[in-house]
Amino acid sequence: MLNKKIVNNLLKSIKGDVRGVVFKTDAEFIKEKFGEEGLEKLQSAAKKMDIPIDYKGEINATRWYPLSWRVLSILLIQEVFGWNDEKIIEMGEAAPKYSFIIKTLLRYFLSLEKTFSEISKYWDEHYSVGKLVVPDPTVVNENYLLFYLKDFKVHPIMCEYYKGYFLSVCKLIIKSENMVIEETKCMFKGDDYHEFKITW
Repeated sequence: MLNKKIVNNLLKSIKGDVRGVVFKTDAEFIKEKFGEEGLEKLQSAAKKMDIPIDYKGEINATRWYPLSWRVLSILLIQEVFGWNDEKIIEMGEAAPKYSFIIKTLLRYFLSLEKTFSEISKYWDEHYSVGKLVVPDPTVVNENYLLFYLKDFKVHPIMCEYYKGYFLSVCKLIIKSENMVIEETKCMFKGDDYHEFKITW
């Protein structure tokens, strides 16, 4: 359960930055689910917890903001609306649909292999820390794909969020109705990096 002590600890301990577009996508998702009333409820909770995110309009989509805010936003949404991990995965899956950054990047890539070989550039557009790698884009032809997320031990909630996020990115590129994702390695379980395997 979130409290001001946890909030302050996360604000101090998490390093790095993230583009403001992630908060815009959070706001859009909540509005789609609960309307303006839900967004007001979220904003009120953020204010009570001293979480300095303005979901109602002051966030600039291309500006850099503290990565700690990204974690706190997801944790706050989970708490305010009583969501389990499945809902966080759903939230992550919806996010790329709202992101003009990913839509812009994907527009330039013509082949599946080219797209996935350039995925680290896409990550760098969103985050100042961590590295996202697709070790072998050619395995797309074998109906699976691996994502390695390195140097990004931030918070376990992000693992759930990225399950949905990476799955959605693949769905934008690969047309399949039977796509599933699992986290096969995790830094919070002692592994050197996070590994997400997508199969279809």
